[in-house]
Amino acid sequence: MQNGIFITGTDTGVGKTVIAAALAYACRQKKLDFGYIKPMESGVLNREYLNTASDAALVKKAGSLPEALDEIVPFTFSEPLAPRLAARRAGIKITRERLINSVKERINPNRLTIVEGAGGLMAPLCENFLVLDLIRELKFPCLIVCRTALGSVNHTLLTINCLRRAGMEPVGIIANNTCGSGIAEEAFKDQVTEFTPVPILGEMPFIVNFQPGFQDWSKLANHIDITTLLNRINFPSPPE
Repeated sequence: MQNGIFITGTDTGVGKTVIAAALAYACRQKKLDFGYIKPMESGVLNREYLNTASDAALVKKAGSLPEALDEIVPFTFSEPLAPRLAARRAGIKITRERLINSVKERINPNRLTIVEGAGGLMAPLCENFLVLDLIRELKFPCLIVCRTALGSVNHTLLTINCLRRAGMEPVGIIANNTCGSGIAEEAFKDQVTEFTPVPILGEMPFIVNFQPGFQDWSKLANHIDITTLLNRINFPSPPE
């Protein structure tokens, strides 16, 4: 198994990039040698947006990564749609071979590589190729990011079941509170752990007026059990 983590979500907008940034910040604080790849990103309006407001730019800043954004995100599309549809509407032909090669050539096997998917497992990336297929090609352990709102137990268990049917055991779950306090949010952990042994490695608090800066990255990173995460993927954690 290569040294990497694939971050997937139970849906779009569950906070994969926020978790990727918090994880990148935590890795930087631990002085880990790591990199980040966002294979495809939609909604990138122009070069200025890519450099300042894109998901790739956010994680690059949080992790103080030296790589150029073109190295972090090989394919961008202007419309905020699933990559397969966004590419087709833009008249861009991306084959599965081209996509796989573009990701693999950016992976350094001697360091930890964080790869962030698009949407959920069944989101189409290119013709006859889903996020799930990319995870299978990379052979990276999968970290699931989910909401804690009503309906999230179902989405989380479905995602776990989908990975298992594909022969992959999730490495863990990050529960991201995007709505604030409520009965569903408070009961989420107990409900999920009743039905699956996959550990919850982080419970992200709801942050009012969240600002993507180092102060909030620090708050979120403190809620990720990165030591257990690294142990579960057999990546050596540096001494405290």
